[in-house]
Amino acid sequence: GKKLALPPNLYIWATMNTSDQSLFPIDSAFKRRWDWKYVPIAKPDKEGWVDRKIVVGTTKYDWWSFLTIINKWIEKATESEDKQLGYFFVKAPDDTGVITAERFVNKVLFYLFGDVFKSYDLPKEVFGKGTGSDKYAFRDFFYDKKETIATGDSAVVKKAGDVREDVLKEFLDKLHWGSDKIDKEETASAGA
Repeated sequence: GKKLALPPNLYIWATMNTSDQSLFPIDSAFKRRWDWKYVPIAKPDKEGWVDRKIVVGTTKYDWWSFLTIINKWIEKATESEDKQLGYFFVKAPDDTGVITAERFVNKVLFYLFGDVFKSYDLPKEVFGKGTGSDKYAFRDFFYDKKETIATGDSAVVKKAGDVREDVLKEFLDKLHWGSDKIDKEETASAGA
């Protein structure tokens, strides 16, 4: 009862984000002591898998298509693969695969504005507003004060800090999705 024995067939699998600046010395030590294998960013390919969707109001956007687009811009701006987004960057329920607008803005856009493009000029093709030279700021995706929004026969009260789904929808709609534009199908409810 005083010795710890580990079986010879025990493996510890772990992943590491090599772009974590604060962990550079530790990262270097890990690289010297363990074997490494490159695993490319890929869409899961397993039976019964529910593809991830970004849901904004009643519109669904394909998460993999978004990753394909944004990762090209990340690589172009940074000249590196280090800060690209992987399929599991955002946690979504496995049974629905829904990435809510709030989760998308607070996780994905926060990362893009705060970590990826903070040292680079925001690409107009991604972050441009309309046809002018204005670009989105992170704060544009939030209400800055309490507002009442009319929705048909009723009204919804939005408070400061709530995600502006109208702005997020504009942002996503203007991306150059190509032939696999997303499944921009209008659905009966945001969770469908």
